[in-house]
Amino acid sequence: MDEIMHPSIHPMALKVEVYQKEKVRPCSPTPQSLRNYKLSLLDILISISYTPMVFFYDSSAGGHDYDELKDSLMKTLSVWYPLAGRIKDGTTIECNDEGADFVRANVTNCDLGEFLRHPKLEDIRRLLPLHPYPYPIDPAQPMLAVQVNRFRCGGTAVAFCVWHGLADARAMMGLFNTFAAINRGEGPINPGGVIVDASAIFRPGNLAGPLPMPPSLKNRGKYLSKRFVFGKQDIESLRNNYYHASEHCRRPSRVEALSAFIWAAVIRATLPANPNLKTHLLAIVVNLRNKLNPPFPSECLGNIMQAVAARWESEADGGGRVTPGFLVGRVVEAIDKVTHNYVREMHAEGGYLKALSRVAKAVLHNVDESKILNISSVCNIPYSQVDFGWGKPKWIGMGQTLEDLVFFLDAKDGGIEVLIGLTQEVMCNLDKDMEFNAYVSFSKIFSEPLLSAL
Repeated sequence: MDEIMHPSIHPMALKVEVYQKEKVRPCSPTPQSLRNYKLSLLDILISISYTPMVFFYDSSAGGHDYDELKDSLMKTLSVWYPLAGRIKDGTTIECNDEGADFVRANVTNCDLGEFLRHPKLEDIRRLLPLHPYPYPIDPAQPMLAVQVNRFRCGGTAVAFCVWHGLADARAMMGLFNTFAAINRGEGPINPGGVIVDASAIFRPGNLAGPLPMPPSLKNRGKYLSKRFVFGKQDIESLRNNYYHASEHCRRPSRVEALSAFIWAAVIRATLPANPNLKTHLLAIVVNLRNKLNPPFPSECLGNIMQAVAARWESEADGGGRVTPGFLVGRVVEAIDKVTHNYVREMHAEGGYLKALSRVAKAVLHNVDESKILNISSVCNIPYSQVDFGWGKPKWIGMGQTLEDLVFFLDAKDGGIEVLIGLTQEVMCNLDKDMEFNAYVSFSKIFSEPLLSAL
């Protein structure tokens, strides 16, 4: 495993100088009949932040034309027109063609290669066009902002902030595919199938805004986040180790196997820090597009996904060591229960909202005895293929604050890159876990406690 940089060593802060900022509107006006885009319950529940994502391209494919990129964004917004609108009220986006932000900047003290040797969250944030967590929410804020950052070497970081209330990971892939294809001169991909009415299935009901974060769950400690890479062969080994035909009806996927492995390690790391822990929940985000009948388009706009939970109880499931071989069954079971009928039943008469409220209340009433770890995977979503005509990205950076949150991204060799954010004490215990470290091929600090409040 690579040597971990000591937290006290601070490389020079990235200097990013913005030299132009403008509004980019759709190249053709949105028809009056499409003026109001209804948000679904799943959109509203998550409409509290942007999703920040940065694609890094070297200059080997030649120069990067930012004027051309701006023109391509105008054409993209004509297809993905709600992203050029503004928040009208708690349940509607007004598609008024106000446009997206397009920002140009220079990175004046760093080459791309230097940056990618040890990227940190604070530097990724400096490349973003907006703060990803605006509070309070301004009705004038754009739904999409793009910042192109030119490094000294000629490489580019294309940074996106996409309003989460309009787009989940699959929807963002559709947006990037359209944008990149237009910039390559190939025209939009699936121009007619990206806007759907998910509010008819996931009805907002009386909910007119996102659920507030309970104050007692904020600032629960100083968080540290790290990047880990798990190699393809090690993940295959986990899948084989955890598959027992007599116990599980199918072989776990690589995401399921790695989720159980990390969940078990986090429980083991949490118990010494919190001896009163009785319940540990793993919340996993599941894509619903292919679960519905008829299915939704694979990359349509919206949050066509929801979280399911697997549960570990110390009294019933503890008994000593916490093993991923035991927990993988819980993970597979939680994911497999998500069928068309399950989704329909969960969203009939506010069932999903009631279930979320029950979990939130249980955690609030038992803060010292309950814990939730959230896992969100973008594996098998081909972000690494997003080519604006400059070749494939060298790396993709995520700009989220990580608090009891785990992100999975595809690594180049078929492995998985994992970002994990835990309290300092729990992360310290995880670092000492020999079973966990035996499968880690790479580890670096991604952000230090100072940044957890950002």
